[in-house]
Amino acid sequence: MALIDEVKQVCDRLASQGWRDLLLQHGLDITATDLQQELAKELPSIDRTLAGFTDFASDGIRGIEPGSPARSLLYHALASSAVHPTGNNSETYPTLAELDAIENYIYSLTNRRLADFPNAVIAVFAYQYRIAARSPHRIHADMAFSRTGVARVGTTAANYSAFRRSFWVESEDHRLAVMPARYAAFLAEERLLSAEDAILEEQSGDRTQQFLFPIHKLFPGDECLRDVNITLEFLEYHRNEKLQRVHTHGGIPVLDGFDINQAPFVRDSHSSRDLVELQSVNASVLLVPQPTPQLVYTSTQRNSVSNRDEIVRFQVPPENFNNRFWTSYQIAANGRGREAPEYVNMRHLVETSATGEQKLVDLNKEIASEDEFLQFLAQGGYEAAHFSDNSCDGCISVNVNGLSRNLAVRPAYSLVTAPDFFPLADQIAIERWVDNFLPTLRDHFNQGGPSPLSEGRQPPNPDLPLPDSETKAFQRDETAIAAIVGSAPRTTDLPELFQPDSLVSFLPDAASNVFAPGWDVSLGQDRRGNFYAAYGLGSPFPEDAKLCAALNSFWPAVAPDAARTFAILSVPTALPLLDSELGYHPQHPRVKAGEVTAQKGWDGEYGPFFEDFDGLFVNFANKDRSDYISNTLAGQIRVSELAQVDSAELIRRMEALRFCIRELPPNDTVSTTQLLLVAAEKIADWTQRSDRARSTLQGSGYLYVFATVQGSEQITNDVRRKRLRVRNRFTCQITQDTLCWQQDDGEFRCVSMLSE
Repeated sequence: MALIDEVKQVCDRLASQGWRDLLLQHGLDITATDLQQELAKELPSIDRTLAGFTDFASDGIRGIEPGSPARSLLYHALASSAVHPTGNNSETYPTLAELDAIENYIYSLTNRRLADFPNAVIAVFAYQYRIAARSPHRIHADMAFSRTGVARVGTTAANYSAFRRSFWVESEDHRLAVMPARYAAFLAEERLLSAEDAILEEQSGDRTQQFLFPIHKLFPGDECLRDVNITLEFLEYHRNEKLQRVHTHGGIPVLDGFDINQAPFVRDSHSSRDLVELQSVNASVLLVPQPTPQLVYTSTQRNSVSNRDEIVRFQVPPENFNNRFWTSYQIAANGRGREAPEYVNMRHLVETSATGEQKLVDLNKEIASEDEFLQFLAQGGYEAAHFSDNSCDGCISVNVNGLSRNLAVRPAYSLVTAPDFFPLADQIAIERWVDNFLPTLRDHFNQGGPSPLSEGRQPPNPDLPLPDSETKAFQRDETAIAAIVGSAPRTTDLPELFQPDSLVSFLPDAASNVFAPGWDVSLGQDRRGNFYAAYGLGSPFPEDAKLCAALNSFWPAVAPDAARTFAILSVPTALPLLDSELGYHPQHPRVKAGEVTAQKGWDGEYGPFFEDFDGLFVNFANKDRSDYISNTLAGQIRVSELAQVDSAELIRRMEALRFCIRELPPNDTVSTTQLLLVAAEKIADWTQRSDRARSTLQGSGYLYVFATVQGSEQITNDVRRKRLRVRNRFTCQITQDTLCWQQDDGEFRCVSMLSE
């Protein structure tokens, strides 16, 4: 079928769903008898005041502009997450395959030969069409490309949200859906930055560095390039080797009878199909993580000594000065990068009977005494379960047949990593807030920061082979592989209005460039230097996630901030999560008053609360007993509470926190304060609250309640909880421009934010 006929099928299906009426407002009739001519004609009356079209390229004048999706009105309308017709169901919107067909048609109209690209190579890119604010140049909506894609693990199949033009993190029954990344093959040119190119958040040194820029999409058939008929075959290779490296680079001896060169210690695409799969989407492809019933799980291997299938495990070494972090086993690094997972779960004992039967024992629950629990972990010598997860890294390559000359192929780097709990939060937006409004990053974030992976300039894992050979997939000089690139705009006209956006990114701006060891990827290391690698992440990844969330949200647009869940005073909360997101304990005052229902938070824990116990205390989760692996096995890790929180909301919460801490005694900074945020609520309208301090509090805002504490931590009757005695309590009522606060039961004092 000719490409124009595929486009006609798309238009015919969508015309009655509101798209014909919408596009007629711009003078484009997608039901025209001669659709090819209709799409090629100049449109004199494109209405850029309509919602979703304010950021359509100002020099776009046709339904289809050869070689330019961003200047093609039809493609913009169907692909932009800001454009919506009158209907609102999945059938109203184009599928990914239909968008792909229109892309192919756009590039086919350039009518070029391979000879027109004398310096071309074939390169695989992850790519998305984005609104202006998130495009590489930020002038108009446009394509964004990267040689790195970020897919995410889950417990159920991928859920494509046609309304968003992207995948969504939850299924309809609120399970974590796997998040694919989309790739396609392009003719590309490697060159220094030129006036034709754009890079999202250009970095120092980029002007002297080579980048690959896509210049022509490749797709099967005889319309891609003149005088040739091509076929495409995508291939992938991915590897998970964390358990193997715990032993080969982590200094832990292998128990007799286990083979660490076999699964589950190392799993890859050559020996296992349970990590990922490729799914064709017309001429592009999805890298889809395979869902697992639980995010983490125990695995077995045939033990050559016992001749039985046994849970893979390791003997926990005794505690020394550098092999513990709280109650996690820690593998020390030799430098900036890592050669093995930094943290390993050691709180699940494998008990083997005389007959060989095995049982998993959760030490958090088994040992009631806190002293005995900590002493048992410190002594080691017991056998702890290894846990598997499906995080991995790899490459995606392509075989292109039918071209008139052989071209080098440059694969994409593929990350399969932990869920993103803030899919609508844009890390770059938070980074710009830091740059524009904070004196320094460390005034707010005690650790970590919002720098996205797209700003990183490290090469990918150099040990990864190509999918179909032993040749290494990447070279050490490919340091720009995580950059997001595109074409430079032909105009400097900025869009007039802000565009709402619900697109979820699978490009590296949705991952972190801060490695300790990292949420999405770690910084690897060998004798030749540093590089990106997945195997430095925690084993399994929720072990790492707990520590990073507890330490003031290392990555504010990906990782939730659980510092106040655990009352971490040394690294204060930087990104306030609400009580409803952290969870209401059954003894929470609002639960006891019947105002809310007891429920666990996003991580399976309960948040902090004020407790009357021979005086006023803060009751909080015991960081040593909290176990995200136990919570994951129980199905208690959820994204529902956080998924709708976008970067604008996160910034509002952080601004309110910053203002409170600056005004409350001792007028400190967020990163150094000893004020413990105990309660946090979002207020829809202060005028509806009977406890409003002043009539000047109008509209929406927040209620934050802080405490200063004294004395040492006390264990409660529930060893999973601790308490600290309150010295003073500070209640803050906050709107966009006003803060009213009181100490204990004193008078409220009010101050205007606008005067700051």
